[in-house]
Amino acid sequence: MEEKELSELLANVRIDPSLTSRTSQMDSLKLSELMVLKADIEAQLEKYFSALKEQGVGMDSSLVTPDGYPRSDVDVLQITVIRKNVNMLKNDLNHLLQISHVLLNQHFENMNVKTNQKTSGNNDDRTIQYTIPFAFISEVVPGSPSDKAELQVDDRLISIGGVHAANHSKLQNIQKIVIMNEDKPLPVRFLRDGQILTTSLAPSRNWDGRGLLGCRIQEL
Repeated sequence: MEEKELSELLANVRIDPSLTSRTSQMDSLKLSELMVLKADIEAQLEKYFSALKEQGVGMDSSLVTPDGYPRSDVDVLQITVIRKNVNMLKNDLNHLLQISHVLLNQHFENMNVKTNQKTSGNNDDRTIQYTIPFAFISEVVPGSPSDKAELQVDDRLISIGGVHAANHSKLQNIQKIVIMNEDKPLPVRFLRDGQILTTSLAPSRNWDGRGLLGCRIQEL
């Protein structure tokens, strides 16, 4: 590949410089500014996921043939750069969410109101909506609680109960919240074919298989 072609390729998949600049300063941003930055990061991630989908690969797809040679049916360099950028942005997003949680707590601690009083409705009071998946379902057992909740293989989990991309702790917190909510409905948000969907999943031992969910969940 010629140097010009390489430069054009990298320019097409690089992270927006203005986005990079703002992520480097996120520790000093206000909560409302963080919410704007969050939306921009998620938009950039969606573009990358779409680019990977166009080539028929994901974050973990092999880029070499069984003989160990680079695949010729995909743009290996482009995919490699995109994957690197996705991982960087996911780390930035997790850091942003952690900062947002701290600022939200400080905001409410400084408000002398009762817990059931309505908030003022400005941008700093908005509940954070998570849209980035952190895990995917690799198996669903027929007749299981997950099957009854109409979850499917390859569904990408965005949240289950209060567990999401910023606090799943290598999926350990999914196990904890499932055990704590046995026979109680848990709200689940997930991504399927580019659409965010919701369902209600009730962990239970009241079925013919093993476990409370009857599905296999793997981290992205």
